[in-house]
Amino acid sequence: MKQARVSLLIAIAVLPLVLVSCSGTPFSCSGAAQRTGGWSGPVFHDGIIYVGSKDGRVIAINASSREEKWQWPDTTGIRGLIYTTPIVDGDSVYVGTYSGKVLALNTSARSQDLPFPQNKYGEWEWDCPIENAKNNAIVADLLVSEVTIYVASSNGRVYALDKGSGDENWKREDLPVLAEKLWTSPVIQGNTLYVSTFDGHIYSLSSETGQSLNWSFQSEAGFTSSPLIYEGTLFLGSFDRYLYAIEMGSNVSMWKFPEEKPSGNWFWASPLVNEGIVYAGSLDGKLYAINATTAKEIWSYTTKDQAGKPSPIISSPVLIDNLLIVVNESGTVYVFDVSTEFGDEVVPLKAIPIGASVRSSLCAQDGLVYIRGEDNSIYVVDIGRGEIVEGWPLSLTTEQ
Repeated sequence: MKQARVSLLIAIAVLPLVLVSCSGTPFSCSGAAQRTGGWSGPVFHDGIIYVGSKDGRVIAINASSREEKWQWPDTTGIRGLIYTTPIVDGDSVYVGTYSGKVLALNTSARSQDLPFPQNKYGEWEWDCPIENAKNNAIVADLLVSEVTIYVASSNGRVYALDKGSGDENWKREDLPVLAEKLWTSPVIQGNTLYVSTFDGHIYSLSSETGQSLNWSFQSEAGFTSSPLIYEGTLFLGSFDRYLYAIEMGSNVSMWKFPEEKPSGNWFWASPLVNEGIVYAGSLDGKLYAINATTAKEIWSYTTKDQAGKPSPIISSPVLIDNLLIVVNESGTVYVFDVSTEFGDEVVPLKAIPIGASVRSSLCAQDGLVYIRGEDNSIYVVDIGRGEIVEGWPLSLTTEQ
């Protein structure tokens, strides 16, 4: 597993550079069933935008008035380190922090007059344990089911918390260590969790006990993205610059893409699958449309920066009806009509530059796309008009 070990070291080195949606309960703006982890992206729910800021705050913003409804400071004093995108479920907002906490905050927060967790902001707070002096940072997005929150920790374990109280549902001393670092989000189907690792494993865990199940998958190369589940198959990217399709229960991959030689760079973000087509963005700047069964490339398009050079795609694509939306790192939002049969030349409906680089996930709803730029600002893009909505962006940075 030398190659997987090298991949893990590379991932640790590049995390600060490339780490990286819309109704329902729980609410997270992914545009697909699951999404990759990354710097905190926005979510939109009942007229409110929720987002984690670079200085360690969770902020609720009224989308119509652009006024801040409330904010919650990181009580640990560690600032600038929220990687996870909030998840809204009922009256609660759940977020994981790099300081190893999971916070449940109230969507109707009004004041901070009382100490946490008794005040109107906080429902509960949970501290991830530090195992054998390992880092307990939470980098991967949380997974919220009907009654449980699943947490992937940098100490290599997955934890299960009661959604209402924050109590641990599994005995922590019995949990397996899955990897040296665990920075990808688990996904769930039925009573099984699936977890990919940078050292080249996919593990299946019982969602009821956290224990390892009979099936696991091992690759010589580490996996860069969280899996996406579609019709009994896991789709995810690898450090060998291929995108893999792996049937649950199989010890060999169903296919890998491209067929003949690897792509120009990693498929860092989780793909999106819609009506039998896989849409995957690569760090080589290309967006690929791939037949989910045969791995045949249907079309591809190279996104560019302002200088005309390919720009990496770090965020997962999202869908609004038949419109596929992707943003590259340089901050150009591309819109494609997936009902179109492209010929020899793929032409996006729109290419909308926002003027800031983007590494976080997108939230798309009702013709609008909500984006957090690397300038620590929120952008709202009207897809129909092909422009940033008047009054935006809104800076999240506070004066010191």
